[in-house]
Amino acid sequence: MGTILEKKNLYMMAFALLLSIGSILVLLKITGVKEIEMAFHIPLFYLGAIFGLIILSLIVDTLRIRDLLRELGENLPFDYLFKFNLATFFISYITPFGSGALPLIVYLLSKKGVSPNKSLMIFTAKLLFSGIFFGTVPPILLIFFRNQLELGTVLSYFAVLVSIFLMFLLFILIYIILKPRFVIEIVNKISNISFFKKPKLEKYFEKIKEEIILYHKNFNDLFIGPSSYKLFFSQLFYAVAYWLLFYSIAPVLLLAMNIPFNLLAVIGRQLIFYDILAYSFIPSGSGVVEIGFATIFSNILPPSKLGIFVGMWRFFTYYVYLGISAIGFFMAIKNQDAKRMLIK
Repeated sequence: MGTILEKKNLYMMAFALLLSIGSILVLLKITGVKEIEMAFHIPLFYLGAIFGLIILSLIVDTLRIRDLLRELGENLPFDYLFKFNLATFFISYITPFGSGALPLIVYLLSKKGVSPNKSLMIFTAKLLFSGIFFGTVPPILLIFFRNQLELGTVLSYFAVLVSIFLMFLLFILIYIILKPRFVIEIVNKISNISFFKKPKLEKYFEKIKEEIILYHKNFNDLFIGPSSYKLFFSQLFYAVAYWLLFYSIAPVLLLAMNIPFNLLAVIGRQLIFYDILAYSFIPSGSGVVEIGFATIFSNILPPSKLGIFVGMWRFFTYYVYLGISAIGFFMAIKNQDAKRMLIK
């Protein structure tokens, strides 16, 4: 991996931060800043609870990686995996659609002797079990708890569209994982394009197809075998626990700011809309998330406190995670080849 942190990543991160801050300032301008002082008078108890939720969510996410690696025959120390996980969080935060995460996962795990195929398993397993959560829970909420969510007509229709889209993505992901022939056919079609029909590239395409078959075998051994249910449900538990911890930050913040709220409405709205808003060409959905969540929460929070809440919520769910993961990123790479780590 030539370089891990390139200048374009830093420029993109700076742009995302400016866009996020600008969006929050616009919200504060619209909703008013008369009660902004409440943001600076949050009791230490609630601050401690929020930071506790953040750290616990990162620990839970690391545990699912550790357990999955152990099932793959790799026993890496938890402290390394914690830093490794923070590093992948950081790079996903500063790259479009989190696209930098997979190359970094492959690179860092390869330094510990873990094969690229197993690294791909880690990446796709996280996607899969988070996808199962997002692809199944929103429809359940909309079917059985629609009134408690207090969405209103427009948000209800949008929530239904989002749920259908997330279920579709989950179906596509499962199909790709379970149907290696489909992926191999795509590789064959690419290899038959005249531009790629070169003798020196043939071995790479053959290697890719071998890795696809190996990945499919590993996946079946892990999750489809007769004794695989324990790993399946433990991975699903970790995914659910991580996201529930993450979504619990907003209710704690509302308690700290003395803003009345409906717990199911606050948790449910985040669960339905966050995933679709956060992943875009702009890293972490900066600008989109702030404005989107102000819209989503506008009918259940006091207008004068809406901008302050969104700004504080974004601070804890984005800036704090970004800062902690940046520390983990540099700790994870500090012992690697310095020349390969230099920023272009």
